[in-house]
Amino acid sequence: MMTNLILLDTASLIALLFVVLIGLPHGAFDGAIANHLGAGRSLAAGMKFIAIYCAVALLVIAIWLIAPGLTLTLFLIISMIHFGRGDAAAESQPALLIQILLHGGLPIFGIIYLQQDSVTPLFNALTDGSSDLALSLAEIIAPLMTAMTALYVLLAFRDPSLRPRLAEFILLAIAFAALPPLIGFAVYFCIIHTGRHMRRIWHMLSSSASPRGVFSQAAGFTIASWLVGAAVFFGIDSGNPEAELLKIIFIGLAALTVPHMILVDGFFPRTTVSKIARQPIRVKVTQQDDE
Repeated sequence: MMTNLILLDTASLIALLFVVLIGLPHGAFDGAIANHLGAGRSLAAGMKFIAIYCAVALLVIAIWLIAPGLTLTLFLIISMIHFGRGDAAAESQPALLIQILLHGGLPIFGIIYLQQDSVTPLFNALTDGSSDLALSLAEIIAPLMTAMTALYVLLAFRDPSLRPRLAEFILLAIAFAALPPLIGFAVYFCIIHTGRHMRRIWHMLSSSASPRGVFSQAAGFTIASWLVGAAVFFGIDSGNPEAELLKIIFIGLAALTVPHMILVDGFFPRTTVSKIARQPIRVKVTQQDDE
């Protein structure tokens, strides 16, 4: 029980607090997204969405408890894709793919590679010592990212529209190399990822939902997740509260990320685009045209 004992400094604990208070609640807007997709048309549809969402989250937790090392590795991979899709802004397909892989991989495998000595005990606490697979994957992906960065620079040299994102990528890499892993991740997750996600979702929902309804619903889901996490934390007495806090936050984050990613990166964009595509083209006919 005590083999994975960890001690977090004050700054890292504050970083975890920000992940819980700022980063985690951004997924609570999934309820508003579900309503936008039709889950709010009836009580039965709403309950069905909540049941499926919770079932997927519980399944992730169960799989993590059975195979923590493998589940952590898979979680890192899907997080890379999710973060990358949120940060990518290129118009051409090659540049877009490079941005997805690099911008998504940097706050995941970049932090692991740059801060491996600090990350290893954290991963051991999350996986009960089974962190070798995740760490080995970072050792493979990080050098590939370095090669892709050179290509990214060449593309940005030819395409000025890529330069702001490239500059952001370089600044984040410097920050991740200098900051402890939990602080670096919190900066990215709470400011960049959450900020962009909220702007994107609000832009899509603003035409079909009232601000009060969206925020009240999100507050309800946020408070519910906090209460569940608090109940689990105070119900466990392992003798290492900091390790348990880390596990509750990141396993909970994984449990919520999977259904969140399915909804946001799957159904929402596809449905939104298809609705726009189905809108009729209106041609204004003037009196002169009739004549």
